[in-house]
Amino acid sequence: MEGDEKNLVLACVISGTLFAILGSGSFSILWAVNWRPWRIYSWIFARKWPAVLKGPQLGMLCGFLSLSAWMIVLSPILVIIIWGCWLTVILGRDLVGLAVIMAGSALLLAFYSIMLWWRTQWQSSRAVALLLLLAVSLLCAYELCAVYVTSSGASVEYSPSGFFFGVSAVALAINMLFICRMVFNGNGLDVDEYVRRAYKFAYSDCIEVASMSCPPEPPDPNELYPRQSSR
Repeated sequence: MEGDEKNLVLACVISGTLFAILGSGSFSILWAVNWRPWRIYSWIFARKWPAVLKGPQLGMLCGFLSLSAWMIVLSPILVIIIWGCWLTVILGRDLVGLAVIMAGSALLLAFYSIMLWWRTQWQSSRAVALLLLLAVSLLCAYELCAVYVTSSGASVEYSPSGFFFGVSAVALAINMLFICRMVFNGNGLDVDEYVRRAYKFAYSDCIEVASMSCPPEPPDPNELYPRQSSR
């Protein structure tokens, strides 16, 4: 038992350290290219290179650096997958490994999607919507796996907390669906205006109309998209 605890601590320390280092490198690269990794090659090529490197060798150098940058960008997800597999081997519990792999990857995708959406000034983006939907799919897939494991014959070995975590993951996924709808619909949502109207709605008791009072209506997100002038 003590050996398993030592292996568990070792796995968490090594994987956590690698995730922190590689995650910082991935964050720095994505920040430099405005969270658009498909521009890594052009960003590297546009740097001020010495005259000696200009020519065919510059293309090869930029290709190598671009490939290295892509590996660093994707490395946090690879670390999470290895971390989850390692925990599964040590603990002998598939549910724990799936939680780290699927939920962790989904949260990383959601974080990247929100940062990309922020960089586009909250405008409509199919890339953001697809990444958010992929994150939602991973969370829902984990819920199905959690239900299968906890309801199978091996459920005695597992704690009900794993099932609760799966339910929480689906609740998070449902909350993200609203964001997906905002990204898909229209040319972008005026978030500031929506928050302002929602704040007024939350803190207003009623709206008086003549001698009658009626509860206020919550803001409709569809009204806050910029109108396109017809030509």
